[in-house]
Amino acid sequence: MARSLRMALVLALLAAGPAIAGPAAGSIEARLAEELLASLGPAVPADAQVALTLGMPFEGPLDAVRDIGLDPRTGIFQARIVSNGRTVELSGRADIEVAMPVPVRRIRPGEIIEAADLTTIRLSIGRAGAGFIADADALVGLSPRRQIPAGRLIQVGSVGSPIVVQRNRPVTLVYEDGALMLAARGRALQEGGVGDVVRVMNIASSTIVTGTVTGAETVSVSGPRVPQASQQSFAQQ
Repeated sequence: MARSLRMALVLALLAAGPAIAGPAAGSIEARLAEELLASLGPAVPADAQVALTLGMPFEGPLDAVRDIGLDPRTGIFQARIVSNGRTVELSGRADIEVAMPVPVRRIRPGEIIEAADLTTIRLSIGRAGAGFIADADALVGLSPRRQIPAGRLIQVGSVGSPIVVQRNRPVTLVYEDGALMLAARGRALQEGGVGDVVRVMNIASSTIVTGTVTGAETVSVSGPRVPQASQQSFAQQ
C-alpha cells in the first residue's frame, strides 16, 4: 500500500512537469535594465530600450539594486545587488538602443519637412550620438540647409526655419524704438529664416548692419545699437 502510494506521487509529479522556483527566466536582466535606464536619467530618451546580458549566470533572487553604472565606451555595466541578504557584484554588457528620425525620401534645401517625410530607425546610443536630432516632431516645419539623403540621420544645425531672406536679394530693414518705427531698403548679405541673424547693407547709406529675420524679406534692426547715421538713413525713406 505504502509502495503504491509513493509510486502514485512520483507519477503525479512527472505529469506536472518541472517545478519553477523564484522569478521567471530573464527577470533579473529585465530588472537590471530598468534600473540602468533610471540611473542614466535625461541623458537617454524615454523610449530607449536596453538589451542586457550578464557576464556570468546568476540564479539567486534579486531583492534590491544598490548601485549600477555603465561605461558608455565599452557598453560594460557593473551592479551591486542584494540577494538573500548578501551583497553580490554583477557585470555584463548593456546595449542601449534609441529611436532616431530619418527621411523616407531625399529632401532638398528650400523644401518644408512634413511628418510623412520621416520614419524612425533604432540604433545603439553610441551610433546615434549627440550631434543628431532625435525628436521627429521638432523637424516638422523646418527646411534643410543642405540636401538630406533618405535614411540618413539629420545633423543638428543642418535644418532651420524656412529661408525667407535670400542672399543678394532686396529686403526691408525695420527699425523700432518704442512708438517710433522707421524702414529702409536693404540688400541681404546672407540668407536666413525667421529668427536667424543676418547682415544687411542699407542701400541708401551703404552701411552694413546686423538684424534678425522677422518675416518674408524683412529684417529687424535693434534700436539702441543702431548708430545715428543709420537712423537718419532710415528716415530718408
